[in-house]
Amino acid sequence: MLAGPAVAHAQFGLITLPLNDPAYVQLAALEHAGCAAARVSVVRPYSVRLIRAALAAARTQPDCAGPLLDALAKRFAPAPADAGKGVRAGAAATVQGTAYHNGVFLPLWENVRPEAQGDPAGVALVHGRLAWGDSDRVALVGDGYAESNVRNDPTVRARPFRTGAGNTSGIVDFSEAYAAARAGVFTFTLGRGEEAWLGSGTESTILSANGPPIDRLAAEFHTAHFEGRAIFGTLDNVVMDSAQDSLSGTIGPQRYYRYIVGHELTWRPSRVAEVTLGETALLSRGAQTVDLSLINPFIPYVIAQHDTGEAGNQVLDNLMAFAAIRLRAGPVTGAAELLIDDIQIDAASRLTTPDQLGYDLTLSSPLPVSVPATVSLEYERIDSYTYERQFYTTVYENYDQPLGSQLGPDADYGRLGAEAFPRPWLRVAAGLGFWRRGLQRIYERPAQMATGHANAPFPTSAPGQPAQTADLGDASLQFLNPVLPVTASVQLARIQNANNVPLPAANLAQLQLTATYALHYP
Repeated sequence: MLAGPAVAHAQFGLITLPLNDPAYVQLAALEHAGCAAARVSVVRPYSVRLIRAALAAARTQPDCAGPLLDALAKRFAPAPADAGKGVRAGAAATVQGTAYHNGVFLPLWENVRPEAQGDPAGVALVHGRLAWGDSDRVALVGDGYAESNVRNDPTVRARPFRTGAGNTSGIVDFSEAYAAARAGVFTFTLGRGEEAWLGSGTESTILSANGPPIDRLAAEFHTAHFEGRAIFGTLDNVVMDSAQDSLSGTIGPQRYYRYIVGHELTWRPSRVAEVTLGETALLSRGAQTVDLSLINPFIPYVIAQHDTGEAGNQVLDNLMAFAAIRLRAGPVTGAAELLIDDIQIDAASRLTTPDQLGYDLTLSSPLPVSVPATVSLEYERIDSYTYERQFYTTVYENYDQPLGSQLGPDADYGRLGAEAFPRPWLRVAAGLGFWRRGLQRIYERPAQMATGHANAPFPTSAPGQPAQTADLGDASLQFLNPVLPVTASVQLARIQNANNVPLPAANLAQLQLTATYALHYP
């Protein structure tokens, strides 16, 4: 079962793959190996329709040929049932075991903490999925799940069960629930799902899927040289009060409703170049009504915020712009992503307020060995007050989890990694890196503002509160069969000044084994 990539059936074109699907790892490996034609999109999750189009393009390029492409082409080969209307039902059961040594340091936006606050020793997760599709024109999807213990799981948005004895540790919720329809080059989606723009996997400095899925309205288009996406989504609501936030004691608790707006446009003049521009904005409102101009996918927020109906609201919103470029020179692929939260143009502003930027730089190249293998180098930095605002209502987070980078603000990270595929369904990977972080946290209340910190060091520190530094190491073994994917990983860290407290270096480790059995899933 591990050795043979299974062919899934009734894969309607508009159904999207969950971000933990093994296909993402294999598609990324094709890209890293220099197969530019296999790049599906800058936006994840990928739809089956776009994956098939990328694989068809890759099969026309001699440099892409090999067992990885063959395995993916077999899995996503159209079946007769795909061409008409039909129902697809599937299920998946996952078990995860985790062991720690000396504490917990993942996810990276959190503090280092005791083992009892990390992933439980054992977790069971069951998914049930029902989809109806009409070729690649319409799809309706519902994906419900039950999880035995949600401690330390950042993707959860539901409250744990309550019994007569109090709260339990388990939940039942929907991870996906959406309708999608396509007309020509345009696709429209309404419902709950993951959103990850640029970056890789769940990680992105711009819009990541490190937190819970988002209920959103989305519109996108794809042509030979352009693609774009616009979303309007609801996040959560925040109660502001004088006890937790920077409010006067004379002001009573106030509830604010939070929304996310995003626009992205990508141009690919050729298979070796890609340029992306876009914006996101986190909106905070005292009521659940929102100006429809903010939902219009054809009007950028930077324009809509100056409409008369939005007068005064823009000071409460957190607007970000971003740009990215991806180039291929021979076998080497390079990518640079820039996030602009705030940038000071005039000299007077620079004296009081620092720039609030984030960027990610990556290089990857295939290795001259007998099996598909690549080496990659990455550096990511998030400035000290990026994503932050004076009031927590507009901090760039969702249920205390970052909407952007896994680092949160005030941190940087570098990694040298390598991966090899002795078989198309077997991935071996390892890496070494470093990690630094200052005093700021994405979930901290009261929230911090950048004004007055123009000369603060990076990462930030204070007397008795030094910057935290760490050396990192990781290794993993993955069986990427879609029916029975298995991942074994070890994460290592040697951390000094943990949580910005003067402490000697300590060694921490996490060992995790995850196995899934999927029946006609996803």
